[in-house]
Amino acid sequence: MNALYVDGRVDLDASLPDIETAVRCLDGVNHTLLVVELPSGATITVGGGPNRFVVEVAENETDRWSVLDPRRPEGRVHLVVGGELVDAPARLCVDREAVLEAVRTFVEGNGARSARLQWSVEKT
Repeated sequence: MNALYVDGRVDLDASLPDIETAVRCLDGVNHTLLVVELPSGATITVGGGPNRFVVEVAENETDRWSVLDPRRPEGRVHLVVGGELVDAPARLCVDREAVLEAVRTFVEGNGARSARLQWSVEKT
């Protein structure tokens, strides 16, 4: 069972279509953050919208894998994530299709990271 946390609500039995719908609802204003937690405890967090997003997979308490946009190596992007304005590195801001690819692979592959995307480990 996958847990989906979005907008203060929790769905403890979220299907992949439920999660994809939540991703499509991220608008950068009213809906700006979602977290999917697998039974293993692995999580994928998506924030932002409507056109640029940050995506992070947490495999453990210290390693955070972020999807990269290789076309945007420099600069910063202003996003609203969890209701807060953040100044994210442009290289970590991806489009909705990359988000959907990351989420699908994560859910279907039990925490896997899509080989179709570029990832960077971000230590905390």
